[in-house]
Amino acid sequence: MNLAIVHEWLNIFGGSERLLSEIINMYPQADLYALIHNKQNLINTPLEGRSIKTSFLQKIPRVEHLYRGLLPLMPFAIESMNVQKYDVVLSISHAVAHGIKTHKDQIHIAYVCTPMRYAWHLQNDYLHLHHLDKPIIGAAARLTLSLLRHWDRESASRADHLLAISHWTAQKIQQAWGRESQVIYPPVDVDRFSPAKERDDFYLHVSRLVPYKMTAEIIMAFNELQLPLIVVGDGPEMQKLQKLSKDNVKLLGYQPDEVVTDLMNRAKAFVYMAVEDFGIAMVEAQAAGCPVIAYNKGGAAEIVLNGETGLLFQEQSSRSLIEAVLQSEKKPLNNASRNAARFSSERFRDEFSAYMNSITASRFRAQSSERQTKLAQHK
Repeated sequence: MNLAIVHEWLNIFGGSERLLSEIINMYPQADLYALIHNKQNLINTPLEGRSIKTSFLQKIPRVEHLYRGLLPLMPFAIESMNVQKYDVVLSISHAVAHGIKTHKDQIHIAYVCTPMRYAWHLQNDYLHLHHLDKPIIGAAARLTLSLLRHWDRESASRADHLLAISHWTAQKIQQAWGRESQVIYPPVDVDRFSPAKERDDFYLHVSRLVPYKMTAEIIMAFNELQLPLIVVGDGPEMQKLQKLSKDNVKLLGYQPDEVVTDLMNRAKAFVYMAVEDFGIAMVEAQAAGCPVIAYNKGGAAEIVLNGETGLLFQEQSSRSLIEAVLQSEKKPLNNASRNAARFSSERFRDEFSAYMNSITASRFRAQSSERQTKLAQHK
């Protein structure tokens, strides 16, 4: 199989990059494309040293710091990338990668983390983060995002097959694009965790520090609870959160996987309030035997067994989280690590390879039949 894999930006090593790495391990012969590539940020990751073909955005000075503000250029950038020589094109998309252009003799499988969240359900967060929510510039930005939504729907219609990382994402695909998709949960390295026999007396939150992750609300809840909370992650909200936190809250900033693994193995519970398309960190916490206390929407509702391996609260508010934490203090939860096995890397490899084999075999049989028919007609 002559395969191209198309990603959006390889700027950090996060959830979609972990998914990409697993797929590359399965198909090492594949060529990799991305809008931009920051080599420095991928040192000591599975993507270090990988040959990556980039778009014209890569030529913009300091693009690794500017790329989120270049969203209006991304449809042009993704459509400018040439993957015409491949039999199969696999895009891994949470913004524009599904818009890669292919021809009728190719198979394009779009593995979708989410339809472009900046143009759909997180539009206001995007405008606020980039200071585009002022009256005049805000009107222009909203018009641009409206045009992006139109492009998003049209480009999604070009993909031959759609995969979704969760049933929540499949619903978003249906709502935004009007298309059905098959769900294959992404891989999680559940084997790297070793749950402590006795949990330590602290709660844990691991996340990028951006507004939609709701870390500020989590900190406000623990300020009131006066219970120990450790926050791991970095982002534009760091200074704001440092000012907000009381003595019971520790912000550690970015930490390597070894530190996060150790914290999850020992934490009393993992707390989360964002609406995630899936939520790898929540699965990792479960693998570490760590109960998850999360908002009952998005991927959390598919990952956590409510009342067994965690607690799901019903309102996205500090008050609702406080009530859930107090409830968990009264009733210990367990069996979390067994639940995480549903999302293992081994399970993913089996499901994904079976899916790819079925799609490609079906198409190649159809093409072979068409060639034989044309040959017979010629004779």
